[in-house]
Amino acid sequence: MGVTRGSFSDESLWDNVAADSLTRLDPASLLEGLTLPQSEAVTQRGGPLLVIAGAGSGKTRVLTRRIAHLLATGDARPFEIMAITFTNKAADEMRRRVVDLVGGEADRMWVSTFHSACLRMLRAHAEVLGYERGFTIYDAGDAETAVERIMKELNLDTKRLPPRSVSAAISAAKNEMLSPDAYFDTYGDDPQRRRISEIYQLYAKRLRVANAMDFDDLLVNAVLMMKTDQHVLRSYQERFKYLLVDEFQDTNGVQNELVMMLAAEHRNLCVVGDSDQSIYRFRAADVRNILQFELRFPDARVILLEQNFRSTQTILDAANAVIARNASRHAKNLFTDGDEGEKILLYRAGDEYDEGRWVASELRRLRSEHGLGWNDLAVFYRTNAQSRVLEEEMLRANVPYRVVSGMRFYDRKEIKNALAYARLLVNPRDEASARRVINEPKRGVGEAAQAKLGAYAAEHGLSFAEAAHYGAAAGLSGRALAGTAKFSFMLDELRALSNDLSPRELIDAIVRESGMGDALRAEDTDEAYSRLENLGELASAAAQYDTLLDFVERMALVADSDQLGSGEGAISLMTLHVAKGLEFPGVVVTGLEETVFPHRRALSDDAELEEERRLFYVGVTRAMRYLILTHAWSRTMWGQRLEAIASRFLQEIPSELVTDLSSTLPTRRSSFSLEDDGFVGRSTDFTQGRAFGTGAAPPVRSTGAEKLGLVVGERVVHDRFGPGVVVRVEGEGSHARAAVNFDEHGTKHLVLAMTPLHRA
Repeated sequence: MGVTRGSFSDESLWDNVAADSLTRLDPASLLEGLTLPQSEAVTQRGGPLLVIAGAGSGKTRVLTRRIAHLLATGDARPFEIMAITFTNKAADEMRRRVVDLVGGEADRMWVSTFHSACLRMLRAHAEVLGYERGFTIYDAGDAETAVERIMKELNLDTKRLPPRSVSAAISAAKNEMLSPDAYFDTYGDDPQRRRISEIYQLYAKRLRVANAMDFDDLLVNAVLMMKTDQHVLRSYQERFKYLLVDEFQDTNGVQNELVMMLAAEHRNLCVVGDSDQSIYRFRAADVRNILQFELRFPDARVILLEQNFRSTQTILDAANAVIARNASRHAKNLFTDGDEGEKILLYRAGDEYDEGRWVASELRRLRSEHGLGWNDLAVFYRTNAQSRVLEEEMLRANVPYRVVSGMRFYDRKEIKNALAYARLLVNPRDEASARRVINEPKRGVGEAAQAKLGAYAAEHGLSFAEAAHYGAAAGLSGRALAGTAKFSFMLDELRALSNDLSPRELIDAIVRESGMGDALRAEDTDEAYSRLENLGELASAAAQYDTLLDFVERMALVADSDQLGSGEGAISLMTLHVAKGLEFPGVVVTGLEETVFPHRRALSDDAELEEERRLFYVGVTRAMRYLILTHAWSRTMWGQRLEAIASRFLQEIPSELVTDLSSTLPTRRSSFSLEDDGFVGRSTDFTQGRAFGTGAAPPVRSTGAEKLGLVVGERVVHDRFGPGVVVRVEGEGSHARAAVNFDEHGTKHLVLAMTPLHRA
């Protein structure tokens, strides 16, 4: 169908807004206070522009000044500009800044997220794809519910193939622009993928019948709409004379395709980003989009923003040295006109408890000696599970904290569920706990069935859990009856085991026998594996107690403790992914050990390892003045204490930038004491195997692999990757590494001390 100017909702903008109606500043004034590269990025006209904006280099300022400069010079009118970013908050802030610079007319620009822009276009032209303009938008929950309903109609086992996992697979397919048929053609040889393809086919049909789109469809259908109707495509191409995209390193394949289509007419495309800060691969972000921009546009101008306005030179030198190890990047070197700053502090803890105690005391020292408020301080970690010990030690040390963009450890669903099972073993009459987990994971015991059990329990003077033994008498049948019987049998089995198992072993048994572990593994998503790690951390917590009763009581006190707080705020605890875009005068990065950070899943994949290094770079560059790094020589995982190897990232920082506290700490020290703050130092005994404190590495338990004396060309066998050939060997002792080209899995880089590797 054809599209005219009149089909746009803001039609009057096409002819009725004169260029001189804008409230403009002198364009030269918009360049005041900018560096030369920033000014060049603002004033560049004509053709594609790639702005490589290093951490803390003022990219938002450049973007908003560039938009304002386009308007102030008359090079573009508001409706001829589209600016895209990734969050509504960022879009609102960008729009507000431009309006502050050039006046209210600038509010008519398209400044939005990818999804909002696509929704706006689809609302205007949905009929191109056969949709009505009033189509419904399914959120993630709606999509998963629709998938689950289809799976039940197909009589599929939702435990073996969880709806959340299927929904994630469908989302990933859409991000790759794969239709149901294309998905089948690509993955049809795999029986499970073939089943997902069938579900995907039905899901797509259901959405169409319901006149609905999910979030992924907003992007995919916007691209499809413009490919289907060239008039629609040309209308938007002609309209948007200038296109600006923020955080371009975070775009996925569909978003990149959309940008390229819209910019094809005028080619005035400005993308701003930093390949060194691409950390969302698990969300389908593709760093190749920014790395290959110059291949798409050989005439593109590239401007580097390397001057940093946030951190000291010492911090920047450390960040530069580490990220230089990555091959897939735009080379740059961050610098500052500011202070050189203090050296980076490195603390080598005996274990995670020693680490947590020392971090709490160090935060107090920063506050006392440097006059920082609690709000000025942040602690970063790689995975959510690591927050458990840190939270406990902050509470013990009376340090106010908040967990940013996430729940406190003991507030997480999987933790609450596991603890509810544990409470039921200690107190079989705990109705709240029984009701919480009788259908977790799903057993078909819904609200109606639970109501019948509750009524039966009240009538016969039984606890809720006891009533579950009499499901048939309570009026249950079918799946609800079977699920209740399974629940009762499982509780009886766990109680029988409770006399012989330690608290840690009981947590393991709960996760295993309840089906929680299997359900999460079946999801096969990053989120599910993170939740499994949280359950492993709970088992580690249980290992510190002699009885399950002691553990449950202590967890109740910790879980119910209010987060401390005062007029001065609280320190921020967060994962490194959440930290992106933030800054703090003082930052602590914890858990710098191989298999923790970098994460174990990245150790055998070059692309994943580079992403881990980028994540470390992001964490380091959040620090403004004080940067502290910590690692532990041993850490408890799933209740088992494992010796650790210091992260390779620590070795990549030049030693002259670091003060290694291991050379100055005595073998026995007291925690930092500030009695006037209500915190009394406790003497820490490092002879009990719980903490070492000196920074000296304890002996590493050998797997035997690092003692093989491997040579290049030798055949080896890995427990997971199978047979392969050694192509490179480097390092020695616990830091020995080898590159192995496996017959079926390609080249992997392995830390030998932690690798199940054998001679062929």
